[in-house]
Amino acid sequence: MKTKTAARLLTLGLSLALGTAAAQSPVEVQFWTWYLSPKFDGYIKDTITAFEKANPNITVKWFDKQDTMVQDFISSVNMGSAPDVVNLNIDETSKAAQNSFLKPVDTLTPMSTLKSVYYPQTLANFTIGGKVYGYPWYGSLNEGVLLYNPDLMAKAGVKAPRNMTELLSMVKTIKDKTGAYAWVPALKDPGGASFLGYFFSDGLPIYDASGKAAFNGAAHVALLQKYVDLFKGGYFPEDALRKEAFQLATELYAQNKVAMIVGGPQALNRIKDTNPSLYAKTVVTTAPLGKAQVQTGTSMGLVIPNASKHPAEAAKLAAFFTNNANQIAFAKIVPIVPTTAAAKNDAYFKKVSTDPIAKATSLVGASGQYINPGFKAPGNSDDLYKNFSDNIEAALLGKKTPKAALDDSVTYWNANMKK
Repeated sequence: MKTKTAARLLTLGLSLALGTAAAQSPVEVQFWTWYLSPKFDGYIKDTITAFEKANPNITVKWFDKQDTMVQDFISSVNMGSAPDVVNLNIDETSKAAQNSFLKPVDTLTPMSTLKSVYYPQTLANFTIGGKVYGYPWYGSLNEGVLLYNPDLMAKAGVKAPRNMTELLSMVKTIKDKTGAYAWVPALKDPGGASFLGYFFSDGLPIYDASGKAAFNGAAHVALLQKYVDLFKGGYFPEDALRKEAFQLATELYAQNKVAMIVGGPQALNRIKDTNPSLYAKTVVTTAPLGKAQVQTGTSMGLVIPNASKHPAEAAKLAAFFTNNANQIAFAKIVPIVPTTAAAKNDAYFKKVSTDPIAKATSLVGASGQYINPGFKAPGNSDDLYKNFSDNIEAALLGKKTPKAALDDSVTYWNANMKK
């Protein structure tokens, strides 16, 4: 009996030892980010170092992808060599989940934990079919803040607009009296929602109750007509049809050719570098909102591909990067909007300052609960957004009436939309 008992104990001991060794064996996790290098190399590398110190059996191999991110990700999945953690935005996460590329993260991290860490809306942004597919990371607000050149505003004899109706009403005055554009609206973006955001912010529906496209009502047409009239009158730059609006606005503002920017505080970083004297006198205040009085926005997330060979370790890394402490640390480097619920009480966002970046950060940094694209992107959003964008361009260039442009786009969406 003693011999059999000893043998059993020896077998048990060996099994436990082998199990412990397996648990502690080194694991390499591949991590892809999107457009964060080289500007944020220091932050990413420092955070990885802290993670590896807290998890000595996990090493992280980091790659920053840029314009080829989505294509590279799809290729890696098809080739069976997918990374373990991938940085995707809300739309791309939705498409990847619908294509069964992703693992629901609520199977890796308890739902109770996810709910305790992130704002409800930011979790909802990454929820598809009742399952959460992404750890919400840094966000941004489309409206964000209003920043303006006080000299141009004074020359035009106008004050900061309190809402979008006031902003549109002063576009002609500012251009006529100063020669500078009042502001650069997001008129066209083939890969994004672009002008649909103006409909949503004015409380106009994108879909009807049955889920069909419905952005061609009389109020939609009237709003688009206002922008078409201003564009045809030379009150918006022609380059707004060729360049991303935020980038164009930042360039022209630094040259004293635009009076106001509506958007995230990120513009201030560029202005500080290109025109320090203008930066110093730039006034920052709350953004003018549409009739619905909502902020819209988006966020990045960290997702776990189904093909990940180390999903448990990948989940640890994703949760670590997106926790409150690390999002706050990121916000201190660049004015992102954290998606963690604890951010709204952080002392960093309660500081009073006259510095434009600090003031803008305080205004938007604790506003993560408002990050909401406004409507769910359809599964084939790239195709549908391009069609919408092409129709908006046709209206702006006088090739179609605003009504015909919206009617044509709605017809196309309803014939081709994938839920």
